[in-house]
Amino acid sequence: MPRREEEEFVWIPYDRTTKWDCTIAGTSVKDYILSGKFPMGIISEELVCEIELDNSGEQFNFSQGNIISFNLDLAAGTTKQFEGEIEEIKKDDKDGLFKLNIKGNHYTSQLLDVMVTEEYPNSAISTIRKNLIDKYLTGFTYANIETNSETLTIKFINKPLLDCFIDLDTIGDEDTYVDNAKDVHTFKKGSKVNDNDAVVMNDSLISLEGLGSDSADVRNKITVYGESGGLPVIHTSEDANSQTAYRTKERIITDTSLDDEDKASSYADGEKEEFKDPIVEGSAECFIMPFLIPAYMTYVIYPPHNIHSRYRVIKYVHKVPNENTEVYLNSTKTISKLFKDRMKKEMGQENINNPHKMKYSYNFTFDNESKIDISASSSYLISESKIRKDSSVESATIISNAKDTPITVSSVHILAIGEVLDGATYWVQANPSAVYQQITLNTLTTVTSTGTELRLKIIITDNNTRIDSIVILYR
Repeated sequence: MPRREEEEFVWIPYDRTTKWDCTIAGTSVKDYILSGKFPMGIISEELVCEIELDNSGEQFNFSQGNIISFNLDLAAGTTKQFEGEIEEIKKDDKDGLFKLNIKGNHYTSQLLDVMVTEEYPNSAISTIRKNLIDKYLTGFTYANIETNSETLTIKFINKPLLDCFIDLDTIGDEDTYVDNAKDVHTFKKGSKVNDNDAVVMNDSLISLEGLGSDSADVRNKITVYGESGGLPVIHTSEDANSQTAYRTKERIITDTSLDDEDKASSYADGEKEEFKDPIVEGSAECFIMPFLIPAYMTYVIYPPHNIHSRYRVIKYVHKVPNENTEVYLNSTKTISKLFKDRMKKEMGQENINNPHKMKYSYNFTFDNESKIDISASSSYLISESKIRKDSSVESATIISNAKDTPITVSSVHILAIGEVLDGATYWVQANPSAVYQQITLNTLTTVTSTGTELRLKIIITDNNTRIDSIVILYR
């Protein structure tokens, strides 16, 4: 008989007699803290500490850039849980008490202050990451970046270093966090486990804040817009099962670096696979948990809801003087609000011409003949990445290779860039057994003989016609 092995986890509670301290610019402020929140998490999370300080004696006079350190453990209170720099100081005299409200950013925020312009051809992910630290992060180290030998060619142009790292995490299926000594930790998502702390009913857990699946971020219809030769590249990827379960939820992504329909297809399919299903997420309010580590898989045990599983800790916040910890849990990788806002900004700057909301594209530029059926074409010339007819003949015929389309083509819209475009006629065929159908540029046209093998035919009759690029948008 085959044996089935399952992991068992029996939690043994520990003594929660804690000691903690907080220093600002080397001065202990523990006895003056009215409230303090000290976060830690992966790099895509906002890690801003907040301190409300009794300053009735006006003994404190801190400045932006002063170092905030929060230490907490079960022994001498010397284990560093948060370190960063003051970003904001405000004086407050509400309630008849002179207070200082201080906000400080963890060292992780410094990754946002650096803009990167670099190109890495065929380089290992971990090598790229280390090179970026060497070049752009003075004072940071990478003793805990695990080797990822997966290679890629990637270009960063005026991109915040934080976004570069998030891109690498996404491609490499990794998690990254910066510790309080400015050392960067990177490892495969879900590969690290923490058995030194756990969220457990009747021990550490005070309240469980809705741990479960959330379909709010489900996206099961992804339309990607790229650009080729000044014309749109379009691909739409859909998941019918997800749409049935959660209704159709769309996402539109604009990225002009996607200059070919195959690239757009791969990108859209990847986004669909990532977001077609709900993520499991939630948070828990707990008694102080000094042994948490960002991105480590940590047990949550709550029998009333039949929860006994490991979850990824994406962020946690130590709160004093009450000595509680709020733990944010997730089963999958998330994108921070900061990252989403950046994506929205980039999309807002793009201008793609698709008035009829077509779903796909077949794009042509003429720096080579890769999409031309050479044996079926005749009397054309390519020069300076433009196609034209041989002036010694009355007409040139250009026929494309057949494209296997993901849908049955029922309507098309052809756009072109060039000179004297009316010196040519344009034709499409979606069914190889049907005759070509003439199409007028910039006009939505119903395909009379539908099919899944799309071809373009161009007949050029004017010696002055030059075509730089052309696209068939279709659905």
